[in-house]
Amino acid sequence: MPSKFEAFAACQPGLEPLLAREIENLGATPRSLAGGVAFGADVRLVMQSCLWLGTASHVMLRVVEFPCRALGELERKAKCILWKEWLRPQFAIDVRATTRASRVFHTGAIEERVQNAISAAFGKPIREAKPEDEDVARLSVRFHHDVCTISLDAMSTPLHRRGYRLETAKAPLREDLAHALLLAGGYTKDEALLDPFCGSGTIAIEAAAMARGLAPGRLRPPALGHLAMFDAELWMEVRAETRQQGSPEASAPPRIAAGDRDAGAIEAAKGNAERAGVRDMIEFTHGAFTAHPWLEGPGNAPARGLIATNPPFGVRVPKGNNLAPLYQTLGHRAARLGEHWRAVILAHDVRLARRTGLPLQARFTTRHGGLAVTALAGTMVAAAKAGSESAPKD
Repeated sequence: MPSKFEAFAACQPGLEPLLAREIENLGATPRSLAGGVAFGADVRLVMQSCLWLGTASHVMLRVVEFPCRALGELERKAKCILWKEWLRPQFAIDVRATTRASRVFHTGAIEERVQNAISAAFGKPIREAKPEDEDVARLSVRFHHDVCTISLDAMSTPLHRRGYRLETAKAPLREDLAHALLLAGGYTKDEALLDPFCGSGTIAIEAAAMARGLAPGRLRPPALGHLAMFDAELWMEVRAETRQQGSPEASAPPRIAAGDRDAGAIEAAKGNAERAGVRDMIEFTHGAFTAHPWLEGPGNAPARGLIATNPPFGVRVPKGNNLAPLYQTLGHRAARLGEHWRAVILAHDVRLARRTGLPLQARFTTRHGGLAVTALAGTMVAAAKAGSESAPKD
């Protein structure tokens, strides 16, 4: 097994620039590609990536790459791989194949030939993964223009599943998208944050974890724990490292507020925050967003901060409801916060988001729940000046 790997951190489309900056912050040299970022890594860096990357969905390790034009050739070359240096026989193995523009095109046959090669290496049939299995070695076999690339997932579960969100509200936002939204809005640990449409609390929880310097993967099983290169002592060292700059005791914690008119959503959010270890950092409020203390009038909110939210949009509300007034009111109330506040909104309908009247600019476009969504961010400066010329109309 090599001491260095060619790794690929996969992400939702459109998040590649944000993910590349995260990888660069870990000390690696990122190479942005469609659907993710490639980088060279050793075992330590792979562990750090699985622990600290907030916008990635998977970290894949390249096992081998070779030209291949037939199934027999695939099985012969797959048998040359030193599988005992990659896999642990006590864990189930899930082999998934994809193919494009290649002579080898039958995915089921590809998966069977690779499974045969692994079975031959261990001298017994591999244990195929079942839905109830938690620790699974996931193997990707990709054919593209007659080149076969075999990769292993460094985790047995996707990275966006943090482990704290056991309760959800309607249309829950993925944790990696919430993290990306905060990065796109330029959130920093020393400023206030408000999500007036919090749902199950994902945005506020991700912000609180960022402010406290907690790793996104802190609640997941050990990285590489299901693979042969796992080093328990090294994992404990990586877990003990902190990426937080400065002393958290040196200043007061930031104020983070989250509200929703759905009482069930607020209860779910509180439970999720408790499991995430940040319940003490978030002020939850049940009620209409216009009644939130920070938005009721000037002077009620902290002096500077970020509104980060995923407001309702057309396909998430009863048919016929006109959401324009809601977005207009959100813009009026947000403008009252003053020029030292900013906003970042995840929107399915960009035109609807612009009804806020806030000077928002697109930061990224991706997919969420099968829909295209865009993160729009901007400052309150222009909105605050416009609001000073005429009284806001709610």
